[in-house]
Amino acid sequence: MKRILFSLTVILLSYGIAFTQSTPLSPVLNIKGVFKTDYQNITKGTPFVLQRVVKLKTIPENGDSDIQIAVIVNGGQLGVPANQLDIVEMHPDTKDAFWQVAQLSKDLISYYSRKGYQKELRQEQAEESDEYLKELAQSQLFYEDAATEDYLQCLLLSIAPSHPNMRKTIIPQVHILKSPSPDALMLSNHCLLISTGLLSTLDTEEELYAILAREVAHEVLDHAIITTNKNTTRAKRAEFWGAIANGAVTATEEILYQRYYNYEPGIFFATNDIIQTLVNEKIMNRMGLDYSEKQEYEADEYAMRFMEFSGKNKEALISALTKIYSYYMDKDETKVLSKGDIYGSLEKRLKKMGTFTPLAKDRNYLKTMSAVVSFESGMMDYNNKYVASGRLAMKNIKNNMACPNDYIMMANSVMKLSNTPESNQECMLYLDKAEELSKNPNLNVCKLRILLSLRENNQTTTLKLLQNYKDLLINAIQDSRSSQEEQWLAAEQVWAEKLTHRILF
Repeated sequence: MKRILFSLTVILLSYGIAFTQSTPLSPVLNIKGVFKTDYQNITKGTPFVLQRVVKLKTIPENGDSDIQIAVIVNGGQLGVPANQLDIVEMHPDTKDAFWQVAQLSKDLISYYSRKGYQKELRQEQAEESDEYLKELAQSQLFYEDAATEDYLQCLLLSIAPSHPNMRKTIIPQVHILKSPSPDALMLSNHCLLISTGLLSTLDTEEELYAILAREVAHEVLDHAIITTNKNTTRAKRAEFWGAIANGAVTATEEILYQRYYNYEPGIFFATNDIIQTLVNEKIMNRMGLDYSEKQEYEADEYAMRFMEFSGKNKEALISALTKIYSYYMDKDETKVLSKGDIYGSLEKRLKKMGTFTPLAKDRNYLKTMSAVVSFESGMMDYNNKYVASGRLAMKNIKNNMACPNDYIMMANSVMKLSNTPESNQECMLYLDKAEELSKNPNLNVCKLRILLSLRENNQTTTLKLLQNYKDLLINAIQDSRSSQEEQWLAAEQVWAEKLTHRILF
């Protein structure tokens, strides 16, 4: 027995590394792989298990890195320098292992060894993210729907590692941002912000999955911390967020005084002013989210690798990014496309990725997101973006997933852009459909019918519609849920009375 133990000790020492000679830099990993080339007395093709990453107590005399991966091979333990990882090929079999390999491939362990883990900066960034979420919540910029949030949470959990940066266990969370721009942002407190604009722009779950994988890649590769170290000019936190909060309050107050014809109890749309106040380049810079072009390429690369690892179509990322690029091109957002981050580098990145085969229609995804599309259409209408509102409403209509409000948005879009007998008749048909789908009499349908009747100069019909509208307003006031709704409904009563008087006299 003593002879066996002595032999095993000799084998371990001959492989050049033992735990007593090093400091662990990672938890136990247990990632399988094979040697791609001969190394020391290990032959090409020999399997191994990567146990953990360690730092040697003394720097090797041969110039190798003191950061090494400890592998179990041929019954013993061997150290492979971090700067020679190209001699091995790792075969991760779990999502955690996949992202751990990504960190090793980008030599993040050596980065932490040189720079330290920067706990104070990470804590500061997490607090910045918490402050940001608080400002978004106070400005009512979160789209809240439990079913959609849970759907996104489940997708994110299937992608994100349990231990980002090989540290403590982290549970990510999701918030949906009311914003027309197709954005996704992973904050430093492990909260993913994903916009209603992005959910409405994409058409398949695989496209969404690929975009989520990009954000996870940014987090795992620690791009926000690396970028924050470069963004050296930083105002005091209270001063910075105080200015943001003041701007948000001003924009919110402007919203409260606006008059809007479309009545949806409990729905709070946002103006472009408040969105731009709270979703802007200055805030992204503050939190290290204005990634470099190189970092965007890395996120693309690992998102596509993860798609393949997960058995999904990696071209879904190209499809998703193409739709995002088309969104900005259609809106002629040259300022956005000229920036050096995700949008500014999109054209070059897409060219590098090459062509893709269009994805088949994903009806399950379209059905899941149909309510988001309806909301986005209403928000575009609220911001006087009638072409965009009609396009979104038509998306649901064409997919046979429209709700009454989609037909109302479509009617209003056409009315704002045209006034011909043919277009007015088209609007009447949209309103007929909205009324058919509505369970109860609809204020918006009635008001738009009044406006169409005025276009036709049909006073008798207009007066009947006005009386019906006033009756509906009385019922709505009795059921109103807030003082803001009551104010709007009271203002509509005044409008209806004035219009009735004008027609009669």
